[in-house]
Amino acid sequence: MMRTHCLIIILTAPFCALLATADPWPGSASLIFAVDLNVDSPEVIHIANFAVYEQNKRSNENLNLVRILSCREAVRILDNSYSLELLVHNGVQINRYMATVIERPNFRFTLRPFEYELASFELSLYPVP
Repeated sequence: MMRTHCLIIILTAPFCALLATADPWPGSASLIFAVDLNVDSPEVIHIANFAVYEQNKRSNENLNLVRILSCREAVRILDNSYSLELLVHNGVQINRYMATVIERPNFRFTLRPFEYELASFELSLYPVP
């Protein structure tokens, strides 16, 4: 019995030490990898529509998604973040926006496995292509 406990401690200690280390750069230890996603995938379309919908609720505007130019996912230990480059119509003209959406696991045991939060939605300085 004692051998089993020692073995468990020996095997889990390096993983615990990895999680407990100080972060030499802000955010670097938590970032596992980043990947560009296909803008035509249903997941990316859902996240882009969520970003525009949340911005409409916050700013009381009537923005409509025209096209998704790019989407980059940053995978972390506890959450994922999506950086989106969007073309959005505001009723008068089409503008380029940069949006960041954070995806977290839902620990409230509901039917939705993930919760989304709009972290930023900003007008881009670059002109529409």
